[in-house]
Formats: sequence, C-alpha cells, structure tokens
Amino acid sequence: MSEKKYIIKPKGTLQSKLLMFDAFWRGCLVKAVSILILVFGVLSILILANNLTGALPQYKLNNGVVIFIIALGFMELPLFLFHKDLANIQSLKNDSADNLFNRFDLDLAKATSGIYSKEASTKDLILSLSKTHDANFIFFRLGIGEKNLEEIITHYTGNYSPQDIAIKAFETATEKGRSQIQVGDFIESIFKTDAFFQEILNIYKLNISDIQRVVDWLNRMKEEIKTKNVLLSANNFIFTGGIGRDWAYGYTLFLKHFSYDIINIIKDNGLNLEIVGHEREIGAIKESLLSNSGNNVLVVGEPGVGKRTAVLGFAKQVTEGRTNSPLDHRHILQIDIDSLLAGVSSPGEITERVMSVFSEASSAGNVIIYIENFQNMLSSGDAGRSDLSQILLQVLESPSISIIGTCDVASYHQYIVPNTAFNQRITRVDIAEPTESEMLEILENVVYQIEYRTKCMIPYATIKQTYTLGEKYLLNMPNPEKSINLLDRAAAFTSSKRGQTIIGAEDIADYVSEKFNVPAGDAETGERQKLLSLEAEMHKDVIGQDQAISAVANALRRARAGVVNSKKPIGSFLFLGPTGVGKTETAKSLARSYFGGADRMIRFDMSEYQNRDDIYRFIGSNIRGENIPGALTTAIRENPFSLLLFDEIEKACPEILDLFLQMLDEGVITDGTGRKVSFSNCIIIATSNAGSDLIRNAITSGQDYNTVKKDLISYLQDKGIYRPEFLNRFSTVAVFSPLSENQIQQVAGFMFEDLKADIFANKGISIDVAPEVLAILAKMGFDPQMGARPMARVIQEKIEDMLAQKILAGELNRGDSFAITPSEIQP
Repeated sequence: MSEKKYIIKPKGTLQSKLLMFDAFWRGCLVKAVSILILVFGVLSILILANNLTGALPQYKLNNGVVIFIIALGFMELPLFLFHKDLANIQSLKNDSADNLFNRFDLDLAKATSGIYSKEASTKDLILSLSKTHDANFIFFRLGIGEKNLEEIITHYTGNYSPQDIAIKAFETATEKGRSQIQVGDFIESIFKTDAFFQEILNIYKLNISDIQRVVDWLNRMKEEIKTKNVLLSANNFIFTGGIGRDWAYGYTLFLKHFSYDIINIIKDNGLNLEIVGHEREIGAIKESLLSNSGNNVLVVGEPGVGKRTAVLGFAKQVTEGRTNSPLDHRHILQIDIDSLLAGVSSPGEITERVMSVFSEASSAGNVIIYIENFQNMLSSGDAGRSDLSQILLQVLESPSISIIGTCDVASYHQYIVPNTAFNQRITRVDIAEPTESEMLEILENVVYQIEYRTKCMIPYATIKQTYTLGEKYLLNMPNPEKSINLLDRAAAFTSSKRGQTIIGAEDIADYVSEKFNVPAGDAETGERQKLLSLEAEMHKDVIGQDQAISAVANALRRARAGVVNSKKPIGSFLFLGPTGVGKTETAKSLARSYFGGADRMIRFDMSEYQNRDDIYRFIGSNIRGENIPGALTTAIRENPFSLLLFDEIEKACPEILDLFLQMLDEGVITDGTGRKVSFSNCIIIATSNAGSDLIRNAITSGQDYNTVKKDLISYLQDKGIYRPEFLNRFSTVAVFSPLSENQIQQVAGFMFEDLKADIFANKGISIDVAPEVLAILAKMGFDPQMGARPMARVIQEKIEDMLAQKILAGELNRGDSFAITPSEIQP
C-alpha cells in the first residue's frame, strides 16, 4: 500500500473548508449570535412574564411569537454540531483521491493543517498532535504525563517525516476497516515505526500492543459517546418504556408485584450497557430456549464469573429484536424470591402464591422468567427454607413458559445433579471466564466508575497489571469479579492511605503484597539478596544435603525472577532418604528463610490418609446435598502462597496419589464440591522413607550421588512403590544421604542453640557448652539407621533433665550463668 504515491495538501479540500467555517463560526459569528440570543432571551422572559401577569398590556404579543423567539435560542447548538458531521463526507473527485488530507477527520485536520501547509518537521507534527484531546487521552492512559511528554518532544531525535507518518497512519486506519484517519492512527504509527519512540516504549515498560489497545479504547469510547448523543436512535427509545407497556402481557397482578422487568436493569446501567464476551453463552441460551426438547436454561458458574451479565446480554438482544427468532421483543421478568416468600406463614400459602405468579406468566404467553440463584427455590431439608421443587417441576414441564435460572457450581451439584427430573427438563449452560482481551476491555469499561468514586486516575498499565496479578495470585476466584474488585479496592486503598491521585502498576503490586501476604512486585534489593544467598540461609538449619537445598533455592529464584510463566506450582520436590536426615527440617528451613516463618508451612501427615475414604477428608465432599470442606483444599484457599509438606507420602492410598498427577502438572485440582483449587503459588514438598536401605548401602559403598539417585528411582518403580508418571511430575527428586558422626555433632550444636535460647527466654538463665561436650553427645546420639532423631532424645535425657533438676533444686536461678562440662553428662 505504501508504494502508491500520495499527496497531503490541505488547500482546496473539504476538510479545509470545514475548518474555515469552524473558525468563522467560533469567531465573530458565534459572538454575534450569542449576543442576539441573549437579547432575545431576556426579551422572551419579559414577554412571557407579561402574558402571565398582564402588567404591561401595551407590549403583549402573540404566544406563537414568544415560542418562536425562545426556540431561536436553541438553533445555535444544532448548527454548530452539523458542520462537524460534514467531516465524515469523503470527496469522490478523482483528482483528489490520492490526497490523504481528504481522509483526515476534522480533529486531525485541525491539528495538522498548519504542518502540511508548509515545510515543518516531525517534531512540529508531534507537538501539534499532543495538543489534541485524543492524544491527551492516549498519552495519559499510557502513563506518559504532560511534563514527560514535553521532555520527550524536546529531545526527539527521530528522522521519520510527517509525510511518511501520514501514509503509515492511513495504512493503520485501513487495516482497522476505516476510511478516515484519526489522531490515534497517527500516534500508533509513530510508535510502530519510529526508533526513538520505540525506545520510549521500553523506558515505560510498554509494547506496541499496549498502544493499539489504548487507541482502540479511545475509539470505542468515542463511538459510545456518539451513539448516546443520537437522541432519536430507535435503540435508545426501546428503554424509555413506551405507551401501554404494562399492558403488553395482560392483567398480571401477582406477576407484576413479585417481579420486575429486566429491561430496567439495562436502563439503570446506561442506554448502552456494554456486554463484553459471552457470545457463546448467549448463543447457547437462545438455542436452548428454541429447542424442541426443552425451553428452560440453567446458567452455571462460580460466583463472580458473569452469569448475570450473560443473561443481561441475552435480554438486551431480545429487547432490541436482534435474535432473529420468535424470542425477539419478549419480556424477561426477574422473580424477586425474597419478596415472593416474605410474609407467608404456611406451606399452602407459599404454594398458592408461587403458582399464581407462574400461572399469570404462562397466560401472558410472551414472558420469560428469570430466577437468580435458582438453588434458593430448591432447599429441601434446609432449616427455615421452603422446598418449591415440585411446583417448579410443573412449571418446567409447561410449554407456554420459559425459565432462565442461574446457579453456582457447588449448588448445582448439591441440588440439581441428584434430581433426575430437573436434569431432564432444564439445559445447563456453563459460563466460562473472559479471555485476557475481553477482561482488559471489561476493566477499561469500569475504570471510569472507579476513578469517579476514588477521585484518582488509572492508566492502562495499571489495568494490565491488575489482570496479570489477579491471574497469578487470586487463583481461587473467577474473573471478571476478582479483577474488578482488585482494581477497585487497590485504588481505594492507595488513594485513601497514601493520598495519591494516580494509581500506578506498582500500587496494585503493593496492595496485593500487603493484602494477601505474597511477593507480588519485582524483587526488591533485600529480597534479591535473600534469594541469592538462600542456600547459605538454609544451611544454618540443615546439615549437608547440598543437592536438595540447591534444587529448592533454584526453583524459587526462577519463580521470582519471572523466568517461566506457568500454572504449575512454583516448585515440586520429592525428598527421598532415611528417617532423621533432614527432609522435614529442609522444608521448615525454607519456610523460615523465605516465607518468613515456619508457620507458613502447611504440613500433612500422609499416614492419616491410608484408606480410600480418606480422600474426602483431604479434598472435601458433597454428601446428601451437604458440602463438607476438605483439609487440603480449605488450607490452600486460605493461604494460597504457602509451602505444602506431605510427610511420608508413600503411606497414602493410591487414589490420593493420583490427585498429585493433576496438582503437579496443571497446578489445579477439583475438590469434592466441584470447585477448582489452584496450587500455582505453592511450593510442594513430599517426603518418603521408601528405599532407605538402598540409599544407606549405596552411600556406604562410595557410589556418587547421581548413580544412587538413578538406582533408587528404578528400585521404586520396579517394586511398584511409585508409578513412573507420579515420579516424573515432580520438578526435582532429591536423595538425602545418611548423616555422618561429624554431621551429627553439628546437629547437636544446632539443637543446643535452640535449647539455650529457650532457657534464657523462659528462665533468664544463660547456659553454655564446651565443644568436647558436643562430641560426647554426638557419640551417644549417633545411629546410622535413625539419623538425627536419637540425638534429640540424648539432649533431652542428658541436658534438659539435668537442667530441670538444678532449677527445681534452686541451684540455678534467673540471672545465673552455667557452663556444661563433660562430667555433667557422663552416665
């Protein structure tokens, strides 16, 4: 397209004439007309007052004259608006078809006419564009403030000519299906092609897709404003109610009292309620209502996923007559369940009232009933609630009435799945979460309300960060609710607590970090140092086991550096080795070193889950309509950023081990109530004593680490202890070696330091120990079969018991110091 020769000459074009007319209108003519209107306005008021009071009969004029004078005052606005619409008319003359100025819209022509009328630089062009309203919107939403923009223009060093920019902008507009070139097309083209502005993108951590989205955002906003301003639009009149609307479905006393037209919800959200996405779901609703097998729909999805929005989108199409089916222009009435069931004292009265409502809807013939939270009408066995299932079954069987209901996943499994009759009479439509593009557009639509409420401004980068962090850290809630709530609450928090008027992307990260106790932003200096020295920190608690500790530290560094973007857990490790060699202590050390404390570790003793029925205690269940939470799923929902430790995993039943296949591979499992639970922000560590003898024998014979690990994995598979697919799901399988006597002595030192701190904190007594004492304790506590566990018993028997006797005997008191010698611990 760019190979074709184009000219850009404002002179003689329709746009230039419109600009002259605009300048004239805004100049002397508008002043003259304004003065004239002011005079006639004052005169009209005086004449109108005179006609009403008769105080000045000599000036009394015909009422028609008064009305004409008043109407004259309203002529200025239509005349002013008319000349702007002329800019949409394209010149069809062949001799001007290649003059791109003919394709400029009025705002762009006004901004650039001086540039293309004379020899001007690209810097002049950019400076002129920056003064337009469209450019102000684009640059602000990109996070480029007015001062920043002035500095950028001042230091502009590009050599891209204004002629080339116009041609590229024309290509951009043509790619989007538009014949007119707008300011946004110019700005988008500059960022696409000019190396100088591409560097600016890198500085502001933006990319060209961000520019395109902001320009599309601007165009969509302008189109919405234009549509709303067309007062005579047929679609706008649809929502005004109309004459005799209440008679449209006959005399329906009960129905009218206990329901309201869903069109009012659309009207309350503005004449042009935007429904982003849900095309598939809306199509499925329409198809189900038109099918021969049934005319009832149940929209199923997690709370906040957009069930109601999908129904509103369908209702909007029905109201506007865009379904191209017999459904067009039907009335969709939402039943107010609380009002319907309020004030009644007996089941018979409830039944009579409900039957009256549905009977009137059936008689009307052109009514679709919408029931939000459909499960509230199916509550058999729930205390204090009425079971209307039998009534609903009769209604669902009626061909003269259609029902659309919404229901969350857990309630669907609790109330609908066990009831075969309902399943046969109602079609399930599942609501999917919006895609990334749809979610960004949804946030763009709601950002104005948040800005108005919080009195702050929100650039596009903040919107993008909201979606990114919501997807990464708020995994147990669906979009769009979680992203909308996150943006709303983060903006309110930042504006109220910090007094900021611009909410940046870093503010969203700070809010997520503080609210959910996760490291959401880029790693700061302190955290970076902690990550780089994580092995050294963990070795303060764990003796040896270099390979295992290195594997854990590397996984955490990869996750925080953003090297990979995966839904899998941050890291998943299987620690294999004899008892007492530091497998569990390694997990505790990681929780202390990075997560901030051992309490951030969630531990499960898998010996408690050896039977098949134990799986329900693990992930929850739905028994006879009652949702029972699971220990694992509840813990991870409450603490999504945690370290999960599964001790002695070889003792768990095979069905529970199968859960780990999906958990480790996809980062998600489905709990017993049908809800998804994410593990993407967890570190998962499983420990196992299986193959301990093989490890001890191999290490004793001097085999290297990799050989021992390979032989051990083969042994576990051959013996059927673990299946290959289970072992392969872990990011690292680490082998823990038996501790030597020298390492046991170091363990004794660690244990004594913990005891020393406890004694001082509890009793105010300072104790110390000589190195030879630790050597003696190590000999007593060394057991190649049991690792460090016997060492704990030796310290308890030789040190703690001795100290307890001295404290009780009054030999040690608060403020005393005591050095433990070899004689104190001898048998």
